[in-house]
Amino acid sequence: PAGVFYARGIARRETGEVASLSVEPDEAAEPLLVSLFEVPASEMAAFYRREEEFFIVRAPVLTLDGAAGGQALVCSAGTDAEYLARRGRQAFDELYGAHGIGSIWSWAGPILPCRVYLRHCLLAARKQGQLVSESFEDNTWLWDRKTTVREHLARDPSIMEEAPPPSLADRYNG
Repeated sequence: PAGVFYARGIARRETGEVASLSVEPDEAAEPLLVSLFEVPASEMAAFYRREEEFFIVRAPVLTLDGAAGGQALVCSAGTDAEYLARRGRQAFDELYGAHGIGSIWSWAGPILPCRVYLRHCLLAARKQGQLVSESFEDNTWLWDRKTTVREHLARDPSIMEEAPPPSLADRYNG
C-alpha cells in the first residue's frame, strides 16, 4: 500500500485498491518501456520523500533501438525491513500504522492499484503512444504476478471513469 494515497484520501481499503506500482527484476519478462525525466539535484530530497516506500535503485536504460542509454533511478519493490532501517518505526507508524497497515511489502492476500493512480498511469502511457501503452498494460502485473493491467482493466473498465478529487486533478490526470 502507498501511505500517500491514504493521506490524499484516494485509497480504498474496503476494496484493496491501495497500491502504487513498482518494478522488480525479471529476466524472462519483456522489456518495460518507460518515460525518463530529469530530477534536478535540488529536488532529489523531495523525490526520495515522495517515493518513501520504495527501494530506489539504478537500472540500465536501453533506447528503443536497443542501444545502451546509461542508467536511471527506478522505484523498485522493497522490504519492510529495508524501509524500517531507512525510515524508522516512527515514520512507519505515522504513514502506515495510523491506517491499520502492518506491512508495506508483505501484504497478505489481494492488493490492487489505487484506482485514481492507475487511471493516471494509464492516461500517461497512452499519451506516449500505442507502443508505450501496450507495454505498460501487458508488462505490468498485479500483486499475484499473473494478472496484467490490461486484464484488470478489462474486468473493471470503470477505473478509467475514476476522476481524481478536484484537489488532485492537476496531479492525477496523466
